[in-house]
Amino acid sequence: MLPKLTFDYATQTYSVPAEWVTWDWINNIENYPDPDHLVFEGEYDWDHRHTSGVLSRYIRTIEGHTTLCTSKKGLRYERTSTAKPYIYYFFALAAVELINNPSLYRTVRATSLNGAFVVNYANSIDMTNLSVLQDKIRGKYIISSDFGALLARVFNRTSGIRTDDYLKIELREDKKSMCPNCKAVFEMLSKTYWEPSHPDYEKHAEGFIAQMEYIQTRNTHG
Repeated sequence: MLPKLTFDYATQTYSVPAEWVTWDWINNIENYPDPDHLVFEGEYDWDHRHTSGVLSRYIRTIEGHTTLCTSKKGLRYERTSTAKPYIYYFFALAAVELINNPSLYRTVRATSLNGAFVVNYANSIDMTNLSVLQDKIRGKYIISSDFGALLARVFNRTSGIRTDDYLKIELREDKKSMCPNCKAVFEMLSKTYWEPSHPDYEKHAEGFIAQMEYIQTRNTHG
């Protein structure tokens, strides 16, 4: 069993296992806490996890992958991206630092810490827990902003965090769009579409509007 967080009732804070701040350990794919990615089973993109979409990109980033490419001269070659399981642990360390130190953010965020907030923190701040790890990373960003909602789910389910301190789970659903000409509504990942003549069109048109309103509210108020 992988090491998990421990909670100190006297200080009301969490302690991270020593392994979580050991580079060789967190960069070993065998130590990723959800190897079969079952945390995401049943979500809208589960059936596409090996082909396309955000979940597919997340899994390929964690596990590593090989891509068949074509050069400008038409030559075929393979490009291998190494596994990056450390991304989860960087996220988890950032989450713990925020949960342990509510003075780091405004009181209004106390009950609404979500994956996106944690990712922004991990990408922006020299964290105490990461002082010996951040030099291992080259580049401006440690974690893709697209992975916040996914990482929050893994953290809540596998880290040992108490349910009272769960990160807020953001809505995940297939992005919808509407054709400006025919007004058909379609899902970007599944490619399913509904024309105005379809009996379920109004439901999906309302879903598209609700999704746009949710995104606007999230971007405005966090």
